[in-house]
Amino acid sequence: MQRTKGSELPDGPPSHGDRAEARLLEPVATVVRGVYRLSLVGLVASTVGPLVGTKLSPMWGGSNVCAESRSDFSTDGFTGRFRPHAGVEVMTRPSYCTDHADGAQRLFDFLGGFPSLLLVLGILFLLNRLIQGTSREGVFSAWTVKLLRVAGWWLLLGCLVAEVVEAGARAALLATLAKDYTFDAGSWLGSWQPPYALVFTALGILTFARIMRAGVAMREDLEGTV
Repeated sequence: MQRTKGSELPDGPPSHGDRAEARLLEPVATVVRGVYRLSLVGLVASTVGPLVGTKLSPMWGGSNVCAESRSDFSTDGFTGRFRPHAGVEVMTRPSYCTDHADGAQRLFDFLGGFPSLLLVLGILFLLNRLIQGTSREGVFSAWTVKLLRVAGWWLLLGCLVAEVVEAGARAALLATLAKDYTFDAGSWLGSWQPPYALVFTALGILTFARIMRAGVAMREDLEGTV
């Protein structure tokens, strides 16, 4: 009786850094690498652009500095295609812009967006490190758990700090452009927009890190038993 030899199956789970585990990170791994590199190029352009007088920077390159009021008021001055129907009240929110901004105004304008950019770059950096580490150590490893916890805390604390700084910068800039607007604690809080989505996302990452830590511990116990 002739016996047919089939393909051999591995005796245990995939080894650390196995290509099968690396494929679990796709397509996120490819997207994160590409976006991270493009973000670094954008950051360099944002930093060098103003120094050489170009308009590559989305925050510094424009000649106008603008701040939007958080207060709406009714108006009937719309003409043309923006005219409302009878009985319709139009609410508008004014924006104050200047093309002769001084150093303080440009600083406030910069701080109104840079913390969020720094937050995104930090997350992309941590995700890039996570992908590189899991390619070496494996998906189910202590390295993955550690980077997930760091990313979760970075996102949780970073989104809160970034919004506080940007709200203060927006309020301070508006105070320099509008006569009847003063910069104080009330205007600061009025400009603050709680980042609910990012907070819940960060809490979800931290929870997933705890689940992963329990799974890694169980896997290590199983491998030790076998």
